[in-house]
Amino acid sequence: MRIIDKYLPADYCDCVSRRIKKTESLSPDHIFEEMFCHFPKPVTWLFKLRNAIVKPFGLQGGGGFRNLISERNDEEIIISKNDKHLGFWVGIYCSPQEDGWQEASVTTVVKFNNFLGKIYFIGIWVFHKLLVKSLFRKAIKD
Repeated sequence: MRIIDKYLPADYCDCVSRRIKKTESLSPDHIFEEMFCHFPKPVTWLFKLRNAIVKPFGLQGGGGFRNLISERNDEEIIISKNDKHLGFWVGIYCSPQEDGWQEASVTTVVKFNNFLGKIYFIGIWVFHKLLVKSLFRKAIKD
């Protein structure tokens, strides 16, 4: 059982997953670093825009993702934050390598704490889907 499974059921859940063949094994730490610590400039700009928009509503922004790691084992890292509007959990998973093949995935779980959480998530949902897929592909490529 993966760690992320304990946060289900949820109001929203998605998963980007790939079975890949690599000479060196991928780790959840590698994917975390590539996806959440090394953003392309347009992504950095989107985060700054998001932070400016939510500030008047008293929502927290910024601060990076390193301080959001809440759980981990050899195969999975959980990033989480439970704010007044919503709680989210992101599971970054890498299976053990077998015959050069490995499964890697990023799962997002969201629970709305109130109506503002629903409104907020509607506003970021499209960007979320596009960014996670794009950053995940970048993180797992050779």
